[in-house]
Amino acid sequence: MKKLVLLIFIILIPFVPLFAFNSKFKAAYAIGVFDSSGNGENVQHVRTTKNDYNDICYSKIFVVGNYYNLKPVVKIGDSIGHFQSSKPIYNNRKIKIGEVLLYKHYKVTKGYFQVFYKKKLYDTKVFVK
Repeated sequence: MKKLVLLIFIILIPFVPLFAFNSKFKAAYAIGVFDSSGNGENVQHVRTTKNDYNDICYSKIFVVGNYYNLKPVVKIGDSIGHFQSSKPIYNNRKIKIGEVLLYKHYKVTKGYFQVFYKKKLYDTKVFVK
């Protein structure tokens, strides 16, 4: 009987999560839009931007969890962002909770700020002039 219980335990152990926090991709949020000179604005609680961001601009997003090797796709209108850099964010216990990613956009006109991950839309509430 003990051997049977041990055998069942050994077989089922790979299917049981060992950690309470599963650190996969959870969410992505738009944080800010900046022009090439560094002037910009926080877009977390607005519907439209105050300034016009034509031609070249930068965008910041916050990713909760890990995205492994596939980075989120960020669009402003028809312009697809090119990844520039990332900065990890830690909580007070020194546990990584997410990252802030910086993207560079070329030939920006006007349109919605959209954040995709694996073809799923996570944030699109801000209209960029």
